[in-house]
Amino acid sequence: MTEYYIRTPDHDESRGPFDIPKLETLADAGQINQNTLYYDDSKEEWLPIALNESLRAAVFPEKEKLSLKIAVKKPAEEAAPEKDGKNDSNDVEAMLAAAEGKTEERRDLVRKQESFERAASISAVCLGLMMILSAGFLVFPLNSEISTAINGADYISILNYPVVLVGIFDLVLALLLLLTVTEVFPLVRGRAMLTLGFGVYVGWAIGDPLLVGIMAAAGLGLFLATIARSMAVMVVALLLGFGGHGYLTYLAMNGRFDGFFNSIVLNLF
Repeated sequence: MTEYYIRTPDHDESRGPFDIPKLETLADAGQINQNTLYYDDSKEEWLPIALNESLRAAVFPEKEKLSLKIAVKKPAEEAAPEKDGKNDSNDVEAMLAAAEGKTEERRDLVRKQESFERAASISAVCLGLMMILSAGFLVFPLNSEISTAINGADYISILNYPVVLVGIFDLVLALLLLLTVTEVFPLVRGRAMLTLGFGVYVGWAIGDPLLVGIMAAAGLGLFLATIARSMAVMVVALLLGFGGHGYLTYLAMNGRFDGFFNSIVLNLF
């Protein structure tokens, strides 16, 4: 069953996760209304419940339905007021305790939410730094070719090296990520898959299986950093991403890929 995190428009503190029945209970108690915000995982943003027709209909049913429920209640003489009243009181007290963070379950949920928010707050910047390292790994081995093209004012010849184009793409992604443009996360995931595939090719072509593992770590770190929902996962992503890309850049600066990247030429210009 789908669960939702909620918060009021004028407060940053979130509550949840709550399933539909729990949200209905909160609505009946006046704890939430249709302007209450819920977190939409698909859009990665907070939206009013009123904008989600299915969720609004489930949590705030029409008045006719509510009146029907009231009409079918048992007569007073058949009910057990003391027992029902006691249960209602317990339910309300439990609900209020949960909403105020007085239960261990609630405190655990708050810790998880805070962990998710901390991970989300640093993901874009960390991904941007990883992409800068990735660009360095690709461009450094072609430094002499790039310098020759620039000195000869033959800039278009740089486009003959597809590795340089990927490096430029990485720098563009890095700039957007450092500006916290999270809409490029799907592109970063695709770039992570390219790193994995390219790593297998480079390791096989150079005859160095270790490179395959390093490339895999770099690509996996990129991918995990875009989907991390807790600081624990984010720490693993940072270790893999920075470790892998950092080591690849170190190898590139020390000539490990000299003679290989400049052999990948398209000869278009």
